Amino acid sequence: MVVVPTRRFVALAFVATIVATFAGFVPGIDPAWIALDGVVLAMAAVDALVGRGKRVEIERKAAQIFSVGRANPVTLTLHNASDRVLRGTVTDDPLADATTDGLPGQFEIPPRASVALRYEITPKRRGKRALGAVTVRYALPLGLLTRQERVELPQDVDVYPDVHAARSLEMLRRQGRDDARMGSLRVRGGDTEFERMRPYQVGDEIRHVDWRASARKDDLVVRQYQAESNQNVVFAIDTGRGMRGESHGITSIDHALGAALLTADVALRGGDRAGLFTFDDKPRSFLRPTGGRSGGRKLTRAAHALDAGLSATDYRTAMVFLKTQMKARCLFVVFTNLLEPRSARDLAAAVKSLMPRHLPLCVLMRDEEVEALATAPIATAQDALVRAAAGESLAWRDGIVRSLKSSGALVLDARPDEVTPLLVKRYLEVKARRLL
Repeated sequence: MVVVPTRRFVALAFVATIVATFAGFVPGIDPAWIALDGVVLAMAAVDALVGRGKRVEIERKAAQIFSVGRANPVTLTLHNASDRVLRGTVTDDPLADATTDGLPGQFEIPPRASVALRYEITPKRRGKRALGAVTVRYALPLGLLTRQERVELPQDVDVYPDVHAARSLEMLRRQGRDDARMGSLRVRGGDTEFERMRPYQVGDEIRHVDWRASARKDDLVVRQYQAESNQNVVFAIDTGRGMRGESHGITSIDHALGAALLTADVALRGGDRAGLFTFDDKPRSFLRPTGGRSGGRKLTRAAHALDAGLSATDYRTAMVFLKTQMKARCLFVVFTNLLEPRSARDLAAAVKSLMPRHLPLCVLMRDEEVEALATAPIATAQDALVRAAAGESLAWRDGIVRSLKSSGALVLDARPDEVTPLLVKRYLEVKARRLL
């Protein structure tokens, strides 16, 4: 138990000090300051005696798995074991590499009752983390002291990539709605595998209109075709130093993993198989494409402990490894960031070597800080130099994108927070256009 003086105690002690100071100059008031000191000490002693013993019982409810970059709820339940109302604050030991919202929390608990307080943890890094102790502080009856109780509630949690994104996508499906940035969440095919007839929608191709059925229903009806399934999608994630950059507190590799897992969920639900490959200066891990729910679980577990290192990325070795492992045609989704011209040339050559057997899709994440510098207002000569350097960097990056596209590869160049919806949309386009 820890007892902490309140502002009321400090104020009374200050008044007693002032009276004692005047007593040194004004004879006859010594009994007054002695009595005042005695009253303050007696009240503090009463608070200390009444505050003995444990008053608050605490429980914490938190999920075993947290999602990086997402607010994860935690509930603290406080039970008042005393016969008086308790008012105070509660806080939880901070989780490493995370921010909290809602702490410290205020509470008021009636006698022999309980209250539940909710706060949120937003992790910035993946991996194993530990929750520690919960601390409550409440005022004692006379208000001169507060009692602080600390309860150890150790709990290990695993911080994964955003495992809730796929659930949100499934809710959209069930509600019959589409994410505006993702486009249609339905994987539609080309012109060979007929699935069903449905009403015409804006954007449907005229050649898919069934004129006989439209005449019978007196409304436009189109043929919908089913996409091919059992195709392979491998997410190749660069874990070199280029993926250590951050955007809004989230690293590039975490953005890549979130996009890969959500796109893999869409692919698996569409009947395709998804795999995971990581590399830097050499191949690091390879999970062969598998389908079904087990495939999704394998991907999530494999992505749990991934992190970017300091090694330079060797694209040629990585792509040669992929070609030796995957003989059947695949969609290779390569997540990387380019830091200098030589790595850009190596990436273009390595990606070109995958074709025509495989279909490569390069996912590049823009540097939002450089883009901000390129459009920042100019106030001094130094500002002009910084803006010119940022513009040159962006022009170099645009040249890389054009070079990759000219080699025949698909390219997705987007801001980190837009990669996930745009990648899902691009995957659906690949399936609809039967490029795989």
